[in-house]
Amino acid sequence: MAIFSLDFGGADPSDLLPGVHAGHDQSGGLVALIDHFLAAITRDGPGSWNLLGGVETLGTNLHPLVLHFPIAFLMGFFLVELYGLLFRNRAARQLASGLLYLGAFGAVVTAASGLIAAETVPHGARVHDIMEWHERAGLTVASLSVALALWRRIGGIPHSSMALALSLMLSGLMSLILFLGADLGGMMVYRHGVGVQSLQTNEEHHHHLHGSPDTEVATPASGDTP
Repeated sequence: MAIFSLDFGGADPSDLLPGVHAGHDQSGGLVALIDHFLAAITRDGPGSWNLLGGVETLGTNLHPLVLHFPIAFLMGFFLVELYGLLFRNRAARQLASGLLYLGAFGAVVTAASGLIAAETVPHGARVHDIMEWHERAGLTVASLSVALALWRRIGGIPHSSMALALSLMLSGLMSLILFLGADLGGMMVYRHGVGVQSLQTNEEHHHHLHGSPDTEVATPASGDTP
């Protein structure tokens, strides 16, 4: 995959903008803009910005790219559903159904990508328990969201007292587990540096093998030779 680099070399990015009127302080207008841009995308340097550099760094770990969607959709579903019930707004409840369908699809994709990441991203034994609970939370959210989505798709929006009580209980439980799972994921990344190449210590680069609690495989840190 071709990666472009933008390096302004210390120049003010505003200098790339063409002048509206030609003057003594202008240096070529649109021609200069094109020239500067071509120079920027072909220059390679340590301070350059890489287009899709984050995707290149993640490699096969697509989990960070997709996990935000089910969080937004499913939390939005729960809040909009509550709004629709409190104000007896049928349109809001129909919108909540759409958010639930999108969230359920995103939750399945996110859970699948998380299982793949757990097997490929280096992590130490002390983080393994956190990751296991994070996985359980993700799989539970995916299961609950799919069950709620199928219920609404097949049986329609719940209206009876018993159906509403069960729907709200499952939706609230799903939202709580989603929040706790997201907290565990944030702990792994922002406290232990899992998946962050520049923050992982040598200890964290001992890859814990799933299914073998006491087995670790040493993985070279970023920049180290194998």
